[in-house]
Amino acid sequence: MGCLPFVIICGNRQLSEGLSLDEQSDGMLVSAVKKGDKRAFAELVRRYYKLVFSVCFGILGNADDAEDIAQDTMLSGYLKIRDLHKAGHFSGWILRIARNLCIDLLRRKKHVKAILAEHTFENNQGQVSEPDIQQQIRKLPLELRLPLVMYYFEKRDARTIAEKLNLSHSNVCSRLREARRQLHVFLTGREK
Repeated sequence: MGCLPFVIICGNRQLSEGLSLDEQSDGMLVSAVKKGDKRAFAELVRRYYKLVFSVCFGILGNADDAEDIAQDTMLSGYLKIRDLHKAGHFSGWILRIARNLCIDLLRRKKHVKAILAEHTFENNQGQVSEPDIQQQIRKLPLELRLPLVMYYFEKRDARTIAEKLNLSHSNVCSRLREARRQLHVFLTGREK
């Protein structure tokens, strides 16, 4: 009887060389994920989520945003894992995704603040806070809110929005104008 490699089958997962998931190297786990093992990715998340969150929090300075970006990072990592050519470099790769997503968020926020500064809104006290604006955006009807969010937060141009929403370019421009008008009324209490 010849020597067979030692393999343990546990449930529907196979653990190479008798190692449990927490004993496997990142490279082994990445290889398993590429073969469709979702539990292997869950182990990578367990190992790196706190670190990813810490990096995000350090860049963003806001726990809610850091949590959102950390989750987006892990999802993005799962969806793009086949692009990782050196399986043993998972930690640097996932942290680079996190950093890039944080930078994208900061750019979007800076862009929105510049737009809001351009169109100074005032409430009864003469100031509008960011949560007030977000709350008012949520009050817009979906057909106005969606193009507005795509335009200002996702930085898509009107033609791209028209294609994505299956609308005419002029319809998207009209909806953006109406969304801005309604936001102005919500935030100032007066018509333009």
